[in-house]
Amino acid sequence: MSRAKTPAPEHYYEEYLYKKDKNDRGFTKLWAGILGNTLCFYSNHKDLRSIDTISLENYVSLKEPGGNLSSENQFSLCMKGREIQLKAESLESREMWRAYIITIAELRIPPSLSLLPGPRLALKEALEKEIERKKKNEAEENETPSCFYNVSRMEAENLLMQNRECGNLLLRPGGNQKTLSVSTCQKFHSKDVVKHYRVMQEQEGYVIQVEPKVVCSSLANVISHFVNSSNKTLKPFVKICEYENKIAIYEQNNEDGVVTVRYAQDSPGSTKTSPLHTAPPPLPRDPPPEDDYENPDQGEKRWNSFREVSKGPRTPKPVPSSGLDEELRRKLEIRRQQIN
Repeated sequence: MSRAKTPAPEHYYEEYLYKKDKNDRGFTKLWAGILGNTLCFYSNHKDLRSIDTISLENYVSLKEPGGNLSSENQFSLCMKGREIQLKAESLESREMWRAYIITIAELRIPPSLSLLPGPRLALKEALEKEIERKKKNEAEENETPSCFYNVSRMEAENLLMQNRECGNLLLRPGGNQKTLSVSTCQKFHSKDVVKHYRVMQEQEGYVIQVEPKVVCSSLANVISHFVNSSNKTLKPFVKICEYENKIAIYEQNNEDGVVTVRYAQDSPGSTKTSPLHTAPPPLPRDPPPEDDYENPDQGEKRWNSFREVSKGPRTPKPVPSSGLDEELRRKLEIRRQQIN
């Protein structure tokens, strides 16, 4: 199984650079690149892990070399409490390094720079990216990570061990107002291994108290450092919602002991009907009167359509008594003859 390759860092500018610190006897040739507002040094151009970093947050100035011709490609990077001597491979390379260091540190392009249109455009794009990155970091600093919980050390351990599906890393308050703690829980040989890490809030940012110390600009970056350093084995703890959205009713069959669950209806008194069992159509409010559709003599029904209904109470139609008596008498005589 092949491992996923770590992506190369996206430097604003990168090239070989000679570096000499205070206690160094001579210059060391290193691959260098500006990543965000940090000057990173690598053993060679293929390495992805830096061996030294210089934060430009502590930038003071750049010093020009003296009159010695052998030092014409050199310049000094002055930081708060530190000065580093740097040397480029050419005069043109030195000017590019100076341009990028000053622009990223001061967030402005020096007006005295004399660059061709192509390099100047690349420098302008780098400045825009750095300004956008800083805005994003400032927004993250004001946000509390979703894995922060106001719990004690013991509560954090129980929370992680009893809710593995929610994650295995959380941020919590430390022993005092200036400290925070990162608690992690991982499985090793079927046992829970819980670790706690102290995070100090200092002037330079949030410092993770490990060897070597790790400085992060925001709490979000603290969490990202743990996740990335563990190759995403550590995952921020986010508690699943503790409330149900339906009322569950558990029922057990007395014969076989099988437990089933059903959910109560969404609203009291509401009933859900299956599409196969629909309600019958409603009856008409005012059914037609009987004398409008039934003839007792013929024994069949008929509808009287398009008849005007007069307003007011209905009065029965008068039936001539003589006609009715003759008809009944005739039917009785026919009936008697059949019986005899």
